[in-house]
Amino acid sequence: MIELVLFRTGAVDLTRGAFAPWLDAGAANERVVAPVWSALIRTPEGNIVFDTGLHPVHIANPHATFGKPPPDREALAMNIVMKDDDAIVARLAALGVEPDDVSIVVNSHLHFDHAGNNGAFPRATFVVQAEHLAFAKGKPNFPGVYWDIAELRYLPVTGRTRVATGVEVVPTPGHAPGHQSLVVDLAETGRVVLTGDAAFTRENIVRRQTTAMDEDTARESLELIHSLASGDLKRVFTSHDADAWATWRHAPAVYR
Repeated sequence: MIELVLFRTGAVDLTRGAFAPWLDAGAANERVVAPVWSALIRTPEGNIVFDTGLHPVHIANPHATFGKPPPDREALAMNIVMKDDDAIVARLAALGVEPDDVSIVVNSHLHFDHAGNNGAFPRATFVVQAEHLAFAKGKPNFPGVYWDIAELRYLPVTGRTRVATGVEVVPTPGHAPGHQSLVVDLAETGRVVLTGDAAFTRENIVRRQTTAMDEDTARESLELIHSLASGDLKRVFTSHDADAWATWRHAPAVYR
């Protein structure tokens, strides 16, 4: 039986408008602390991790990746919130899983809050859309220090691809070229969708609207996510959704 375990790997403190383009100026500038999370999928074929979260370098220095914003941009800047327990290696250890026990890592994409700990899994195979690997390489907003590491083994895939029985990556571009989500068919819960940044919040899906590099393509991805879950948003796990996160089961609790 497949088991899905969700756990926090940090948080981001940012303006609501970053995820909700429909808000007016006043509401858009309000701040929210939104989760960064990863998932462990236990399957008969091995352990799979979905997204590796923020690197623990941010515990001591929240500005480690992009530096401290200038004073005139502080009010709108994103701030990292991370504690010792949020490091993915610590989260997995609490579940009895060591990095070498993970056979596959699926990155939705390679932004620093989704691929920040790729280096912790040197024995895993990393499943990423080929288009996204090519797009992200060398770009400052996809810092290669966290993922473009010589000893890591990437498996570039194209389109919908089976990762294990009942586990499939599905392209959901828009946030970035080659972005992908993960679909997991659970015996008791049914089909669930781990969206990555194709949907920051469930409201993005309801409104079919989000902030993205390509908003038209992102809207099509939101439609696809809605369809994959047959419209049941309780089975859709969005990337940075403070309201929804509070209602989900967190490790050590599982979805089956």
